[in-house]
Amino acid sequence: MDTMQNPLLDSEAIRQAKIELAATCRWASRLGFQSGVCNHFSVAVPGRPDLMLINPEGYFWSEVTVSSLVLATHDGTIISTNGHTVELTAFCIHAPIHRILPQATAALHTHMHHATAICTRKEGRIAHTYLSGMSFYNSIAYDDGFNGAAVTPAEGERLAGVIGKATVLMMMNHGPLVIGSTLGEALLRLIYLEDTCKIQLLAEAGGAELKHIPPAIVATYPDDSPMFKAYGRTFMKAIIRKLTREEPDFLS
Repeated sequence: MDTMQNPLLDSEAIRQAKIELAATCRWASRLGFQSGVCNHFSVAVPGRPDLMLINPEGYFWSEVTVSSLVLATHDGTIISTNGHTVELTAFCIHAPIHRILPQATAALHTHMHHATAICTRKEGRIAHTYLSGMSFYNSIAYDDGFNGAAVTPAEGERLAGVIGKATVLMMMNHGPLVIGSTLGEALLRLIYLEDTCKIQLLAEAGGAELKHIPPAIVATYPDDSPMFKAYGRTFMKAIIRKLTREEPDFLS
């Protein structure tokens, strides 16, 4: 089924979602967040929450274009006709999360180094010590039940249950996953997460005691802050603007 032949799957909103997902992959590549050709970014299709767009299997994020993205159902059926496939664990993690958590419009999973380092610690937790973390400190879920690679939808369903109402999932012995109401919001949260974990590890490496932010101040920062959501929209516009100048092929 070609989306260009199906008016229901050929809207300006869907075109914009594809542009933003391709841009998200390209920007994350610039930041060094990818591990091999694994890790997955996905977004629910506007107007069709039963479908998702996801990056193709076997490609670096730096290679992703609008036309290379895969359109698929939550049961693993590929609808797009570009010949690309989706890695098994991508379906098993992302499809259940989109299906079970309606607030997860965007879902981004990486093995980025500093956040993953926290995930490999015994009882690894993110300390409340850094300004950028204030946007998610009150919305972190920790999965301490490592089951190996996610090769069945049941594992993704389990992870969705762990996330609950949170927006950051720290999967022990695995890595982080963030969700958001938009791709810009989710990507900004992912970047802030990595920065926060990096700052924590650097501070701890120096041997000094961490200076924790008072809980009363942390409590004043809601995870769904309108200001953060606005930053996400502005951030995505800036990314697309810069990539259009420097890597215009992402739009192809």
